[in-house]
Amino acid sequence: MKQSVNVEIAGQTLSIRSDEGPDYVQELADYVDAHLRELGGTRRSFSLQRVALLVAIQIADELFREKDLRRRDRARIEARLQALEVAIAAHEADLAALEHAPPA
Repeated sequence: MKQSVNVEIAGQTLSIRSDEGPDYVQELADYVDAHLRELGGTRRSFSLQRVALLVAIQIADELFREKDLRRRDRARIEARLQALEVAIAAHEADLAALEHAPPA
């Protein structure tokens, strides 16, 4: 069930409705606020809107990099799994051949 959580970002109070708990929503708000303060401190001549757009690009970059990392990890895991399946099939074939071989 969605619940409203009041958070403060860049000195502005926002009411956010979310299925997640208040702690999670606050953590998100703190993350965005920290990015705004970090970039805003180095770009004093920029408007809040401009800094917010730069922060949005930064966070989108983080997201895309993490998605790419996850995709590469998944591909690597799938390749390893496929190699293991081939090795298991080969060992099963060897075992079956040994089980059906005449005694020496």
